[in-house]
Amino acid sequence: MMKTSEEKIQDYIDGLLKGEELIAFEQELATDPQLSEQLKLHKEVQSILARRMNSSEHELRTHLHEAATAHRRPEGNNKSKSLYRILIPILAAACIVVVVKFFSNTSSTLYQLPVMESEIVRGAGEAGEYEDAVTFFNSQSFGQAREILDQLINSDTLNVQYKYYQALTYYGEENWSESIAKLEVIADGESVFAREATYYLAAAYTKTNKTGQAILLLQQIKSDDELGRKANKLLKDLQ
Repeated sequence: MMKTSEEKIQDYIDGLLKGEELIAFEQELATDPQLSEQLKLHKEVQSILARRMNSSEHELRTHLHEAATAHRRPEGNNKSKSLYRILIPILAAACIVVVVKFFSNTSSTLYQLPVMESEIVRGAGEAGEYEDAVTFFNSQSFGQAREILDQLINSDTLNVQYKYYQALTYYGEENWSESIAKLEVIADGESVFAREATYYLAAAYTKTNKTGQAILLLQQIKSDDELGRKANKLLKDLQ
């Protein structure tokens, strides 16, 4: 059965297109401005969902509407309808997520990854690649985010920010051994990411039944901010 353009776009974002299918899609992407616009919208909506997981339904609707408005063009109604065909099911799913999260056990949020923030990094090309990594990471396409971060690390081996989010891509995939190995290095360092790395290292330890090591790390994090309060809650859960 032929895939719809929306299905192809989502498969592309998720890294599921391979071989000739991937080549054909990227060729079409290069020559079809509307398809390129739809891909951009898909990525933006997924990024919004990742950023607004703790928002109310009203806030979520507002941000999705803003995304649709930003991508609207005066060519006619057909394109707007096409874009809203993308937004409507995503909005419905988002509302379900909000309700489920409201009734779910709040302790599960202690293990959630942080949002990878957009910011300017050195070099125009490097900034563009980083923003692509942000989009993939926040839409939980961790493998694709890591591919970009690996390239950035090769270009700038001293950049701890790249290494921190690279480690978290393994955490997001529940590859605990890899995430622990990489987070340990960052947590033992003196960068601004050491404290956050310590928290997620402790969380990863709990997933591998190293509760004692997790407790020792969590006790090092002062509870004077949001991260500290999360560490204190996780510590109480473990003790």
